[in-house]
Amino acid sequence: MKFIRRRYHEFNPIQDMQDPVFKLGMEFSSVAMFRKANKAHSVKYRRIVKFKKNDPNRIRVICQDEGCKWFVFASWLNDNKTFKIKSLLDDHTCAMSFKNKCVSSKFIVEKYLGQWRVNPDWNFARMAEQLQNDTKVDASKWQYYRARSAVREMIQGSVKEQYSKLREYYTEIKRMNPESLVIIKCSISPGCANLMFQRLYMCLGALKKGWKEGCRPILGLDGCFIKGHHVGQFLTAIRVDPNNQMYHVAYTLVESECRKT
Repeated sequence: MKFIRRRYHEFNPIQDMQDPVFKLGMEFSSVAMFRKANKAHSVKYRRIVKFKKNDPNRIRVICQDEGCKWFVFASWLNDNKTFKIKSLLDDHTCAMSFKNKCVSSKFIVEKYLGQWRVNPDWNFARMAEQLQNDTKVDASKWQYYRARSAVREMIQGSVKEQYSKLREYYTEIKRMNPESLVIIKCSISPGCANLMFQRLYMCLGALKKGWKEGCRPILGLDGCFIKGHHVGQFLTAIRVDPNNQMYHVAYTLVESECRKT
């Protein structure tokens, strides 16, 4: 006689994560997947849940409303390869909420990363409207700003990684514009083995040639303040071309406008 092992429903994150419906005996590939599914369930059905027991071997999730008896409990099977729901009361008796702690900046990044890639200038008002339409849950401006910073780092790389490429940037400019003058000054902070960017001067060879051959003999200076990770000033030397337009000759990034810089 051939025995057929009963197959329980296996959670498929691609299909089921948009609308997680838990069933007794449902199997998950990892603890992290089970946690993520519970957070997605909380957002989808606008119920606030909390992890009563949360460790690598077993997880018990309950409803934050003391009058609601909803809960789900899961733990590893003996093979240590399958994380399975073993107890479940899937019936919320509490009211829906428009505020949910599961809607974090990480949740926003995972849900709308593709949207941010297409439109990097996606602002808070449009994001909040999209989130409200999709989940009926509100988000704060701080969550949006943290999510936007995380997305920019994922797409563009961290600020530290970008500054570490200054030497490559210098090499490429000298290769493409051999007559260019580029000066990068760094400093060493006490207790830090890495060099710290301090200031930059750049005059591209092509701009220098155009200045000598086609610009009027009038040189002006302009500048603006820089906000961000490297606070300072952006200074530029400009001239007027034959069309009465500004022609940038050189620019520099410095700490402040003074004789030293």
